[in-house]
Amino acid sequence: MDYSVTFVRHFARLLWLLIHQADAVDEQKAALRALVAVSKEGSVTLTVRDGTLSSNGVPLADELTGLQDLVGQFVGHCVREMVFDIGALPADVLGAARALTTASQGDQGREVDARLRAIAPRTVRVSFDRSDSDVSPDVVRQFTAVEATRGSPDELFSKLDAMHSVAAVSRMLDQVVELAESSARAQKPLVVADVMARIVSREAEKTNPEIKRAYGSAIRRLAKPTLLRAVATVLPRNKERAAELLAVLSRTGEEGAEALIEELTAAQSIAERRTFFDSLVKLKAGVPALMHMLGDPRWFVARNAADLLGELNASDAEGPLSELLRHGDDRVRRAATNALGKLGTPHAAIALKRALKDTSSHVRATAAAGLAGRKGTKSAATLLRALESESDIEVQIAILSALGRVATPEAVQRLCKAAEPELRLFKRKAAAYRVAAVQALGEARTPAALAALQQLASDKDKEVREAAVRAVMHAPKAEPSALS
Repeated sequence: MDYSVTFVRHFARLLWLLIHQADAVDEQKAALRALVAVSKEGSVTLTVRDGTLSSNGVPLADELTGLQDLVGQFVGHCVREMVFDIGALPADVLGAARALTTASQGDQGREVDARLRAIAPRTVRVSFDRSDSDVSPDVVRQFTAVEATRGSPDELFSKLDAMHSVAAVSRMLDQVVELAESSARAQKPLVVADVMARIVSREAEKTNPEIKRAYGSAIRRLAKPTLLRAVATVLPRNKERAAELLAVLSRTGEEGAEALIEELTAAQSIAERRTFFDSLVKLKAGVPALMHMLGDPRWFVARNAADLLGELNASDAEGPLSELLRHGDDRVRRAATNALGKLGTPHAAIALKRALKDTSSHVRATAAAGLAGRKGTKSAATLLRALESESDIEVQIAILSALGRVATPEAVQRLCKAAEPELRLFKRKAAAYRVAAVQALGEARTPAALAALQQLASDKDKEVREAAVRAVMHAPKAEPSALS
């Protein structure tokens, strides 16, 4: 099939979607991508004579899908010829299609002409079949407003707020979208963020379903990586506007979350990373993209992704996080271990048991803390076995603390033993070890733990004694038993 015929099929499909399925943004993008791809094969000239559409001078069969709608648009707007250059730009093709489908018919194409003059396409040209070439001054003023107010969102939104018909609102939203896109190309992220925030806030306020739908369509058109990353970039320097900027990223779903993830990955300072990190947690989105990032060869990217998945409590990520415990960098393994501890799933608990045998003491300590979140005899037994074989004092302290949080009878019994002074002269326990056991008993707060603390409050070691007194003082008072 000749490429020009294929081009016509896709162009007719795009027009049909814009007319009948304005919300089908993904399908519209697919049709546009197909058009751009076919356009690289050569230029296309469309003409209509006596109700017959020709492509590059060859008449097309009437039964071609969508052909009659395309012919109807050409005839209704008095279009004599439409020329698409080889390698036509996507913005030009889409702009021409929108001009045809959103303009009112019956004015011999003057509105289409005015809209095309406003966007000034470089690779698409349209000529009209009418006696004069002039366009009504009122129409020209209306559709060239975007050129005059390109740097003034205030004026554009003032005009938009004054409009009440769906057609007028849709036309003005086209200009607002163009302003955001042109501002992104001109490296003006503050303007992009401002425009998108205003659109999102206005959509939430609208009660007319048709007008609300027009705003939603504009937001979907703006949900592009370049525009959303522009919104994300201004977050660290405009914290007073964080709520409205996050509203934009939240409204755009996974696309908004992915923009934040990209900025987090590229952030140069700790302050910026923290801003993007906290923003992602608030959005509670972006899990698929973060799971993909776990396999990034850059250790800090994988670590950040693991941290975020833990903060988001993304149980779907338990498998990939468990696999990350084999990573060569202990910082990544530690982040994965910490995330698994926050998930608290059975599969995560199994992975944490493995992490207790990691070569890094930091990973082992993090694994112990993670297991403490799972109350029960299984976790206690795992921690007790790990304590017997652990030689690193910092990890031992972490395990003791975890046993205090688990607080089973077996765990408390082992803590009592750990807190006792060593009677053998040449095998004295480190004071830090005993203090950690005392603090864990205070965390447990069982009757047996409180009894042990009472005895330890008179211990010969000053640090142990003071730790026991503090633990007893902070222990909650026993509630009176209910009368039966």
